[in-house]
Amino acid sequence: MGKERFKNLLLIVLVIISIYASGLLWLDLSWDFSLELEEEIKEPQQVLSIWDKIRPSKSSITTDYQYMIYDGALNQQIWTVFVEASRDAFRYIYEEEDVVASPHLGNNLKIHFSNPMPMDLIIEGMGIGNTRISDFVSRVEWIAYETETQHMFVSDGRNVYRLDVSIEGHKLDELTAQATQYAQEHYDAVFNMSESGAFIPISSSEKAWNPIFIKSEIDVEDQEAVQRIAKDYFKDSFDYVRTTIDRERTINYVYRNEKVLRLYEEGFLEFYDAMEIALDEGSSFEAFSLAIQFIEDFLGFPEDGYLSRVTPMMREGKYGYRFEFSYHLFDRPIIFSQVREEKAIQIEVIGNRVVYYQRFIRDIDYDTGIETEEVEVLNPRQIVEQNIDFITELYLEDDANGHYSFDEAKSKILESIYEIHLAYFDPSRRSRDQLIRSVWVVKTDDRSYIFNAITGTIIEEQHHEREGQNGLE
Repeated sequence: MGKERFKNLLLIVLVIISIYASGLLWLDLSWDFSLELEEEIKEPQQVLSIWDKIRPSKSSITTDYQYMIYDGALNQQIWTVFVEASRDAFRYIYEEEDVVASPHLGNNLKIHFSNPMPMDLIIEGMGIGNTRISDFVSRVEWIAYETETQHMFVSDGRNVYRLDVSIEGHKLDELTAQATQYAQEHYDAVFNMSESGAFIPISSSEKAWNPIFIKSEIDVEDQEAVQRIAKDYFKDSFDYVRTTIDRERTINYVYRNEKVLRLYEEGFLEFYDAMEIALDEGSSFEAFSLAIQFIEDFLGFPEDGYLSRVTPMMREGKYGYRFEFSYHLFDRPIIFSQVREEKAIQIEVIGNRVVYYQRFIRDIDYDTGIETEEVEVLNPRQIVEQNIDFITELYLEDDANGHYSFDEAKSKILESIYEIHLAYFDPSRRSRDQLIRSVWVVKTDDRSYIFNAITGTIIEEQHHEREGQNGLE
């Protein structure tokens, strides 16, 4: 009798142990599966949403001169490695001694942002818990890798800082060799027209595609497409939206006089949301993530687009951010006329809301029947020589420069030229059959001169924003 009771008790204990062990096993399997699934979901989102949109506008390799690199494939390789190397350097910055003001920089590989980027945006985008680097460097105009010392350098647009931390430089050394070879193959001359001016590498046989016709991605004549855009914006409220077309053929969608969508004839889009602004105030990275998601949801992010400027702003007592985006065409930057204020994309985020969205993206128009071919462009030295007297007169028309003599102004312009590159100029006038021009951009300290690269005539003088106008001060 005692033996039977013992066997039954033992059997019950074994069953309980078995159930308990099986439960742990199933719980463990379930937990592992969810973690694995979560990792599979998160990783593609991180790759998609960050470093293909926050990226440099160009790179450079400095040996005897500074050689600019606009090649898209090579720049992407350089940027991918720079993100990894910068993350390693930034995360180990703890003390003030780790960030040394160091204006001297030897031979280097460098990435350039079109305008200084907030350091906290980059840090949070990299997922770095240690944010001490932002206490010393609040914004980033460029990041460089000095080849001899294998140090990383950062510039905020005014000062240059050396990061005294160790990094793995093997991949950067390989890219330095690639960039050096690129410079040797693409540059064969040097521009210099002043004793104290910069020596700027150029190519004596540069080519560009011509003619190139473009059209706006939004065609206001396509009523079905316009209706889809409006429904995407207003969603369930679309049935309550008032629609009007004014004499300029601008299509206006208005909801309760608080939410407005405008589509202009040339394909320019504007969206205003004047509804009550949410109280939540996030970081620049949170605002940027919200902006990117908004762009992805409405017409998608443009091919070869990138973040070009970040401006802190305030509206109705609430802080937010304005993000501007630009894009490249055939590895060359698109430049809009400064006569009008269009941006490729401009989006403003206050709290957790998008309150303003502007979009003007152009696509290649392949239906014109006109053949596009590569043609040689004029040498930039020849262009500057034939235009220098005229642009000197333009310079002297500015009241701030009236105290210079003609020769003094001419010398000042030539001495201040620091960069020359090819681009495509979009006059931003027509929705289709718009010819964009291959141009030489000659940059000086306070303005840029846009020249037709084929005829040599000046198209536009563009003034640079003064220090502090970008709102990052």
